[in-house]
Amino acid sequence: MKKLMILSAAAMAISFAMPQFAEASTTQNNITVTQEKAVKYTEIAPKTLPAPVTAALTKDYSGYAIDMAFQGDDGSFKVAVSKEAEKTILRFTSKGELIK
Repeated sequence: MKKLMILSAAAMAISFAMPQFAEASTTQNNITVTQEKAVKYTEIAPKTLPAPVTAALTKDYSGYAIDMAFQGDDGSFKVAVSKEAEKTILRFTSKGELIK
């Protein structure tokens, strides 16, 4: 009788532990890490910005003054614009597409 009780207690312990092992083994964390290349910018004169960039600025940001302009080593442009107390930094591709 004692062996039967020990055997049944061991069977119950195993049956309770098995679902926990099954859950732990099926859980996966998929993490993807991407790293962007750091772009180095050099200051340029605002009038040397490409025509598509200046066209996008006049179309979407009319009334804003160009304070500073920078060209990145990846071909992108960073433009600091302001209108009264509001200051914004914009990034463009060489085709005049707004990045950020």
